[in-house]
Amino acid sequence: MYWAGPTHRIAAAVHPSVLAGALEETSGVHDIELTENWNVTDRNIMALLIAMTTDLEEGSPAGRIYGESLANALAVYLVGRYAVKPRAPMTFRGGLPEYRLRRIVEYISANLAEDLSLAELAALAGMGPHYFAELFRRSVGCPPHRYVLLQRIERAKQELKDPRRGILEAGVSAGFQNPSHFARMFRRFVGVSPSRFQNEQV
Repeated sequence: MYWAGPTHRIAAAVHPSVLAGALEETSGVHDIELTENWNVTDRNIMALLIAMTTDLEEGSPAGRIYGESLANALAVYLVGRYAVKPRAPMTFRGGLPEYRLRRIVEYISANLAEDLSLAELAALAGMGPHYFAELFRRSVGCPPHRYVLLQRIERAKQELKDPRRGILEAGVSAGFQNPSHFARMFRRFVGVSPSRFQNEQV
Protein backbone atom coordinates (compact mmCIF):
# COMPACT_ATOMS: atom_id res chain seq x y z
CA MET A 1 0.00 0.00 0.00
CA TYR A 2 1.34 3.43 -0.97
CA TRP A 3 0.42 6.82 0.42
CA ALA A 4 0.83 9.86 -1.82
CA GLY A 5 -0.21 12.56 0.66
CA PRO A 6 1.73 14.17 3.52
CA THR A 7 2.43 12.12 6.64
CA HIS A 8 3.08 13.06 10.24
CA ARG A 9 5.63 11.05 12.20
CA ILE A 10 6.84 11.09 15.77
CA ALA A 11 10.16 9.45 16.58
CA ALA A 12 10.75 8.49 20.19
CA ALA A 13 13.60 6.75 22.00
CA VAL A 14 13.10 5.25 25.45
CA HIS A 15 16.12 4.88 27.72
CA PRO A 16 16.45 1.42 29.35
CA SER A 17 16.41 3.03 32.80
CA VAL A 18 12.91 4.38 32.08
CA LEU A 19 11.74 0.88 31.20
CA ALA A 20 13.31 -0.48 34.38
CA GLY A 21 11.53 2.23 36.36
CA ALA A 22 8.23 0.92 35.02
CA LEU A 23 8.70 -2.17 37.16
CA GLU A 24 8.43 -2.43 40.90
CA GLU A 25 11.65 -1.08 42.37
CA THR A 26 12.33 -4.33 44.20
CA SER A 27 12.23 -6.45 41.03
CA GLY A 28 15.88 -5.81 40.18
CA VAL A 29 15.28 -6.39 36.46
CA HIS A 30 17.48 -4.31 34.17
CA ASP A 31 17.59 -6.45 31.02
CA ILE A 32 14.19 -5.59 29.61
CA GLU A 33 13.87 -6.34 25.91
CA LEU A 34 10.96 -5.34 23.75
CA THR A 35 9.69 -7.36 20.80
CA GLU A 36 10.35 -5.95 17.34
CA ASN A 37 7.19 -4.86 15.58
CA TRP A 38 6.56 -3.31 12.17
CA ASN A 39 3.34 -1.84 10.81
CA VAL A 40 1.63 -1.98 14.18
CA THR A 41 -1.05 0.57 14.94
CA ASP A 42 -1.31 1.04 18.69
CA ARG A 43 -3.67 3.79 19.77
CA ASN A 44 -2.42 3.81 23.35
CA ILE A 45 1.15 4.52 22.26
CA MET A 46 -0.04 7.13 19.78
CA ALA A 47 -2.11 8.94 22.43
CA LEU A 48 0.88 9.13 24.79
CA LEU A 49 3.25 10.31 22.05
CA ILE A 50 0.79 13.00 20.93
CA ALA A 51 0.43 14.16 24.55
CA MET A 52 4.23 14.34 24.86
CA THR A 53 4.55 16.26 21.59
CA THR A 54 1.81 18.69 22.56
CA ASP A 55 3.42 19.31 25.93
CA LEU A 56 6.78 20.05 24.29
CA GLU A 57 5.22 22.31 21.66
CA GLU A 58 3.44 24.29 24.39
CA GLY A 59 6.66 24.74 26.33
CA SER A 60 5.87 22.19 29.05
CA PRO A 61 3.68 24.51 31.16
CA ALA A 62 3.45 21.97 34.00
CA GLY A 63 7.23 21.52 34.08
CA ARG A 64 9.22 18.36 33.56
CA ILE A 65 7.16 16.38 36.07
CA TYR A 66 4.34 16.03 33.52
CA GLY A 67 6.67 14.91 30.74
CA GLU A 68 8.24 12.38 33.07
CA SER A 69 4.79 11.12 34.02
CA LEU A 70 3.92 10.58 30.36
CA ALA A 71 7.23 8.81 29.76
CA ASN A 72 6.56 6.62 32.79
CA ALA A 73 3.09 5.73 31.48
CA LEU A 74 4.57 4.86 28.08
CA ALA A 75 7.23 2.66 29.69
CA VAL A 76 4.67 0.83 31.80
CA TYR A 77 2.56 0.15 28.73
CA LEU A 78 5.50 -1.00 26.61
CA VAL A 79 6.75 -3.38 29.29
CA GLY A 80 3.28 -4.78 29.86
CA ARG A 81 2.37 -5.13 26.18
CA TYR A 82 5.60 -5.63 24.23
CA ALA A 83 8.23 -7.12 26.55
CA VAL A 84 9.94 -10.28 25.24
CA LYS A 85 9.59 -11.77 28.72
CA PRO A 86 6.09 -11.02 30.00
CA ARG A 87 6.00 -9.17 33.30
CA ALA A 88 3.17 -9.71 35.73
CA PRO A 89 1.35 -6.42 36.32
CA MET A 90 1.96 -4.80 39.66
CA THR A 91 -0.81 -4.75 42.21
CA PHE A 92 -1.21 -1.73 44.42
CA ARG A 93 -2.77 -1.75 47.84
CA GLY A 94 -3.39 1.29 49.97
CA GLY A 95 -1.29 4.40 49.50
CA LEU A 96 1.91 5.94 50.76
CA PRO A 97 2.70 5.56 54.45
CA GLU A 98 1.66 8.72 56.31
CA TYR A 99 5.21 9.80 57.14
CA ARG A 100 6.35 9.44 53.52
CA LEU A 101 3.32 11.30 52.18
CA ARG A 102 3.92 14.12 54.67
CA ARG A 103 7.58 14.32 53.62
CA ILE A 104 6.62 14.55 49.92
CA VAL A 105 3.86 17.12 50.45
CA GLU A 106 6.13 19.32 52.58
CA TYR A 107 8.91 19.05 50.01
CA ILE A 108 6.57 20.07 47.18
CA SER A 109 5.30 23.04 49.19
CA ALA A 110 8.84 24.20 49.98
CA ASN A 111 10.01 23.82 46.37
CA LEU A 112 7.02 24.90 44.26
CA ALA A 113 9.08 27.55 42.50
CA GLU A 114 11.53 24.87 41.30
CA ASP A 115 11.12 22.60 38.28
CA LEU A 116 10.14 19.53 40.28
CA SER A 117 10.60 16.11 38.73
CA LEU A 118 8.88 12.80 39.24
CA ALA A 119 12.27 11.13 39.69
CA GLU A 120 13.28 13.35 42.60
CA LEU A 121 9.95 12.93 44.37
CA ALA A 122 10.13 9.17 43.92
CA ALA A 123 13.71 9.13 45.23
CA LEU A 124 12.63 11.16 48.25
CA ALA A 125 9.99 8.51 48.96
CA GLY A 126 12.56 5.76 48.40
CA MET A 127 10.61 4.20 45.52
CA GLY A 128 10.69 3.73 41.77
CA PRO A 129 8.78 6.35 39.72
CA HIS A 130 5.88 4.12 38.70
CA TYR A 131 5.36 2.62 42.14
CA PHE A 132 5.56 6.06 43.77
CA ALA A 133 3.18 7.70 41.27
CA GLU A 134 0.52 5.03 41.79
CA LEU A 135 0.73 5.11 45.58
CA PHE A 136 0.72 8.91 45.59
CA ARG A 137 -2.38 8.96 43.41
CA ARG A 138 -4.12 6.55 45.77
CA SER A 139 -3.17 8.73 48.73
CA VAL A 140 -4.24 12.16 47.47
CA GLY A 141 -6.66 11.34 44.65
CA CYS A 142 -4.62 12.65 41.72
CA PRO A 143 -1.24 11.94 40.08
CA PRO A 144 1.86 13.85 41.23
CA HIS A 145 2.02 16.21 38.25
CA ARG A 146 -1.58 17.33 38.73
CA TYR A 147 -1.11 17.75 42.47
CA VAL A 148 1.91 19.98 41.86
CA LEU A 149 -0.01 22.04 39.30
CA LEU A 150 -2.97 22.49 41.67
CA GLN A 151 -0.63 23.55 44.47
CA ARG A 152 0.96 26.11 42.16
CA ILE A 153 -2.46 27.52 41.29
CA GLU A 154 -3.32 27.78 45.00
CA ARG A 155 0.01 29.47 45.74
CA ALA A 156 -0.60 31.94 42.92
CA LYS A 157 -4.08 32.72 44.25
CA GLN A 158 -2.62 33.50 47.67
CA GLU A 159 0.04 35.72 46.10
CA LEU A 160 -2.54 37.58 44.01
CA LYS A 161 -4.61 38.45 47.06
CA ASP A 162 -1.91 41.02 47.82
CA PRO A 163 -2.68 44.02 45.57
CA ARG A 164 0.99 45.04 45.69
CA ARG A 165 2.01 41.76 44.09
CA GLY A 166 2.60 41.87 40.33
CA ILE A 167 1.03 39.20 38.11
CA LEU A 168 4.37 38.02 36.74
CA GLU A 169 5.89 37.98 40.22
CA ALA A 170 3.02 35.88 41.58
CA GLY A 171 3.36 33.39 38.74
CA VAL A 172 7.11 32.96 39.16
CA SER A 173 6.74 32.59 42.92
CA ALA A 174 4.25 29.77 42.32
CA GLY A 175 6.55 27.98 39.88
CA PHE A 176 5.28 29.28 36.52
CA GLN A 177 8.27 30.51 34.53
CA ASN A 178 6.31 31.53 31.45
CA PRO A 179 3.64 34.29 31.81
CA SER A 180 1.44 32.95 29.02
CA HIS A 181 1.52 29.43 30.50
CA PHE A 182 0.65 30.87 33.89
CA ALA A 183 -2.29 32.84 32.50
CA ARG A 184 -3.59 29.83 30.56
CA MET A 185 -3.34 27.38 33.46
CA PHE A 186 -4.82 29.90 35.91
CA ARG A 187 -7.79 30.58 33.68
CA ARG A 188 -8.32 26.85 33.11
CA PHE A 189 -8.48 26.01 36.82
CA VAL A 190 -9.85 29.22 38.35
CA GLY A 191 -12.13 30.36 35.54
CA VAL A 192 -10.76 33.92 35.25
CA SER A 193 -7.47 35.53 34.33
CA PRO A 194 -4.90 36.26 37.06
CA SER A 195 -5.43 40.03 36.67
CA ARG A 196 -9.19 39.74 36.99
CA PHE A 197 -8.84 37.45 40.00
CA GLN A 198 -6.57 40.00 41.68
CA ASN A 199 -8.93 42.88 40.89
CA GLU A 200 -11.85 40.97 42.39
CA GLN A 201 -9.97 40.63 45.68
CA VAL A 202 -10.06 44.38 46.30
